[in-house]
Amino acid sequence: MEQKYSEAGYGKYEVVFGDRPAVVVVDFQNAFTDPQYPTGQSELLHAAAKRTEHLLAEARALNIPVIYTVVGYREDPLDVGNWKTEISWIGIDSHAAQVSANLKPEPLDPVIIKKYPSAFFGTELVSMLTLRKIDTVILAGCTTSGCIRASIVDSFSYGFKTFVPSDCVGDQSIEQHEANLFDVKARYANVLTLNELISLMHQKSETTV
Repeated sequence: MEQKYSEAGYGKYEVVFGDRPAVVVVDFQNAFTDPQYPTGQSELLHAAAKRTEHLLAEARALNIPVIYTVVGYREDPLDVGNWKTEISWIGIDSHAAQVSANLKPEPLDPVIIKKYPSAFFGTELVSMLTLRKIDTVILAGCTTSGCIRASIVDSFSYGFKTFVPSDCVGDQSIEQHEANLFDVKARYANVLTLNELISLMHQKSETTV
């Protein structure tokens, strides 16, 4: 498969890391990381959330902004949309909608409530990024085949340089995780390991001091 993509011209260019990055943590909330919930039992998600702790510590040490999104719905539920999965149980003010305790936002970190897969769709995320003159979006969170992929496509579409640490995103199955990372790497974003990304963040920080 990789050869066929290469022959078709996919993955020819690398995305260049910009001067003003931000980290967007997508839906690392109790609904997807706490085993008491049916969607929170994936070891892949637990491991990715754990590694994201390190990403956030490094980002904050370099004064890189961190923005969170969580999924949450009204009691009615008039804002759920046409999902093909039962998701209306994640109430806006419920425990399921809270950011995972190990990834607790700092007091000034925005937490955006979203309804649909992309972190950008119907939210104030673009305004927050453009106000800070952000040119590079680093995406962590879940799930790789759903909300992460949708957020990657929208980040690319809005003109942001998009980077994804492969070990800071997760899914319900390794097959879907790997297949989607392979595809977005060929089309829209740079996909690299957490350690590679941290090295890149530090290199860029040293050149912009």
